[in-house]
Amino acid sequence: MTATSLHELPHEDEARKIAEERKADAIKHFNQIKKAGNMESTSSMRIGWNAYYLKSNNLFGMLGFKSEEEARIAAGIGRSTWYDCIRLAEAFQGVDEEAFVSMRQANAKALANLPESKRLSQEWIRDAGRDSMVDFDRKCDEAINGKATASDGKERGTVLKMPMPVSSKTVIEAGLKEYAEKVGVEEGNIGKAMELMVAEHSGQTSLVEAIANTARRLKEAKALQNSELSAEEVLVKVYELIDEAILELGASLAAVQNLGNNILGKIGGMR
Repeated sequence: MTATSLHELPHEDEARKIAEERKADAIKHFNQIKKAGNMESTSSMRIGWNAYYLKSNNLFGMLGFKSEEEARIAAGIGRSTWYDCIRLAEAFQGVDEEAFVSMRQANAKALANLPESKRLSQEWIRDAGRDSMVDFDRKCDEAINGKATASDGKERGTVLKMPMPVSSKTVIEAGLKEYAEKVGVEEGNIGKAMELMVAEHSGQTSLVEAIANTARRLKEAKALQNSELSAEEVLVKVYELIDEAILELGASLAAVQNLGNNILGKIGGMR
């Protein structure tokens, strides 16, 4: 390791100024996230861009939050919305905020599956904000021509490995499949089931919070009738909100049921 010379360290006043600027920057982008929670047509896009900005620049701590999850809760954004929006913004890394939010969300998701040469081009981003969902989806299908891969824009997959007996592996896989069915995770997505289970047992979403988030989603869905979105886009957005609510409520209800079973099991063991 190379030692840092004292003259290379910032002066105390300069260091304080840098910290204040970073905190002001963090506050600005966090306020955009909270403000977007009350908007409809561009809310998810703006949430994603600003949340990804804070995450990629390690600014959650500047706001006094111990973790990204703590910041999400403080902003009042549902877990599925938060992480889905961040993933979408990550696919357009380098695109400025106004260009990003100018896109229709459904079109941005379709564009995220194209290679970077198209995904980050001004022409495609402009069309994503101008074209109808049907026309843009057709245009993306023609560009893909059956050759899309996970590395072209979708979130890259990975493999979680850990040592365990073969018998344990069998039990865990069976349990995750059963859990996935209970909470409504699409068939075969064991990774998503594991993510929800970890979140559940970490106490990240209580049943009360899930109900509150569902109420917020219903309010957001109702407000869409006054938005500038087309009927197609409204329907897509409503379905997304319903899916988020089903997954979150399912996981929370399962957590309550598991907690009850654990308590009964402990009581039974005391007899």
